[in-house]
Amino acid sequence: MRIVILFLIALIAEDLSAQIKGDYIWVGGYQSQGTRGFTFDFNQKPVEIDSTQLYWGFTGNIASISDRHGNLLFYSNGRGVFTPDHQLMTNGMDINDGEWADIFWDYPQYGFPGDQDILILPDPGNAHGFYLIHKAPFYIPNDINQREIRMSYVDMTLDSGKGDVVFKNEYFYTGNYMMSSYLTALRHQNQKDWWIIQPKVNDSTFLTFFLDETGIQRVEDQCTGYFFDKHRSSGSGTAKFSPDGTQYAIYNYYDQLHVYDFDRETGILSNHQIVEIYDPEEIDREIIRFSSVEWSPNSRFIYTSSSEDLFQVDTWEEDLQDGVRFIDSYNGAMDPFTSKLYLMVQAPDCKIYMTPASGSYSLHVINEPDKLGTDCDFVQGAINLPNSNSGGLPNFPRFRVDEEEKCDPTISSVFGQAVYYRRDLKAYPNPTSGPLTLEIPEDFTTGTLEIVDIRAGTVHRQKLDHPQEQFALDIGQLPAGVYHIELYPEDNPERVFYGVQVVLSY
Repeated sequence: MRIVILFLIALIAEDLSAQIKGDYIWVGGYQSQGTRGFTFDFNQKPVEIDSTQLYWGFTGNIASISDRHGNLLFYSNGRGVFTPDHQLMTNGMDINDGEWADIFWDYPQYGFPGDQDILILPDPGNAHGFYLIHKAPFYIPNDINQREIRMSYVDMTLDSGKGDVVFKNEYFYTGNYMMSSYLTALRHQNQKDWWIIQPKVNDSTFLTFFLDETGIQRVEDQCTGYFFDKHRSSGSGTAKFSPDGTQYAIYNYYDQLHVYDFDRETGILSNHQIVEIYDPEEIDREIIRFSSVEWSPNSRFIYTSSSEDLFQVDTWEEDLQDGVRFIDSYNGAMDPFTSKLYLMVQAPDCKIYMTPASGSYSLHVINEPDKLGTDCDFVQGAINLPNSNSGGLPNFPRFRVDEEEKCDPTISSVFGQAVYYRRDLKAYPNPTSGPLTLEIPEDFTTGTLEIVDIRAGTVHRQKLDHPQEQFALDIGQLPAGVYHIELYPEDNPERVFYGVQVVLSY
């Protein structure tokens, strides 16, 4: 009997920890000149990032799920469901299909618009089943405010273990003024079921849903304590639960930061606090600023980004307003477009990764998010991507809320090589018909010059073997287009590189 009991305990423990690596594989990329993408593999130490050929690209919606060992099971771009070898899963087409998509977004190869409007949640009643939760506009002539929350379902036992979408696009909520973005979820206190929270706009209501082994049920709506304005709130920010599951934060530039306590047993939000990241008198409601919020792994710090600025809020302060600290502002780098500060996701390696809102070949990183103030070590343009990103990062629930360790700090660097930190390089004339003059940084003595075609990769490489203030370069032999000129110092303990985007035209 004792052996049987121990065996059952082991099975239960294994089941409860089965998804602690659900976020260990990230997929990204963009539909441009063929569908090239990339994958982050946080199972590797150091982390590996690989270029890959995707079936379809991404716009904003990205969700993926891995098994207990961190092996990718499937992912979605909001229009299709894909297998780990980047093929369309059986019955995986037409996610978010309908009249609105037919009229306004009949481009499945580009994914589906709406950052953080999609989630993948394990089925509490089936170890091999997964709910794909996704939001889509619902078409009614002359009314742009109708949205649905839908569910699709993947059974991984089908098609020889590759999975099958057994039903899709079944809505469980339709209504006016539901905010685009902000979709998030957290495990119930029982470590099995899920809470799903979605704010409304032009209202002061949180929609609350409960997922258990019987499916998804809507529970009583909750008051947000604040009226979110439809003209700027929707689609302009994100919401995240703290890694320890005790708090919920929602942020955008226009409405500022809202923090709540959360009860994982009852699903109730309480103790609403508003934190003014900016002086309310200085907020410009006529400009567009995409924003994001994320927590440090230790659940102490909240980070808010809003295109131009990154702030940290120390929740250990008795008055949260006293905990607001400015970290950094966008440095103006182009890669190849503006790489302003946008969407943040906490990764399994204890870092916070940030993507610009536009297609970019780099990511920003908060290397030490558990540290106070600028000791968090925020680096812009820290990671070079092998292919352009869509401006999105995957949207995950908190998988390790009941684990003592919320992340693995031994995963120390990215894609098997040193991370390089970008600094600006000056080049003129720009645009050019070929001849260029580069202003060489004072601390650059010798190293390597590379010319990178944003479509084809590195097209030229040469050594710079002596110190100089300027360097003459002629790129007239290349086809017209957009190129990156990059300098990599030879003696480079700080791992920096200097880069500039150049337009070649004839």
